[in-house]
Amino acid sequence: ADDRSPSGGALHLDAFIDEWISAPYPDQQRDRALILKGLDWLDAECRQRFGADFAGATDTQRRAVFDAIAWRRSVAAGYEQAAQFFARMRALMMIGFYSLPEGSADIGYMGNNPNLGPYPGPTREALAHFNQAMAGLGLKPAG
Repeated sequence: ADDRSPSGGALHLDAFIDEWISAPYPDQQRDRALILKGLDWLDAECRQRFGADFAGATDTQRRAVFDAIAWRRSVAAGYEQAAQFFARMRALMMIGFYSLPEGSADIGYMGNNPNLGPYPGPTREALAHFNQAMAGLGLKPAG
C-alpha cells in the first residue's frame, strides 16, 4: 500500500492469480505450471535458508529470497527458473492490479468517458507523435 492505492493483498490479487492459472487455455496452463512450481520453490528455499516455509518467514527473510530472483541483471547462478517464476508472478500481479478500479485510479486512467458534443479530434501533440510514427514506418501521415 502507498498513499495512492491499497496493497495487492487488500485487493485480493491472490484470487486473480488463482483464477488466471485455473483457466483451461494453453497460456494460462503454462503459467499454472510455472507459478505452482515457483510457489513450491519459495517454500523450499525459505525452509533451506531459514528453517520455515515462506509464510513462516519474516519480511526481511522473504526479501532476501526475492533479492536473489527479482532483478534480471543480478540473478544468482542456479536461480534462473525461479527468476522466471518471479517475473511472471510480478507481471500477473500488475495485470490484476491495473485491471481493478484502484489500479486505474493509481495511474489516473479516467476510463471510457463519453464525449458529449462534437469530437474535437486528437491534440496537436498526439497527431505529431502519430505522424512521426507513421513516417518511421514509411506510411503516409494523417491529415
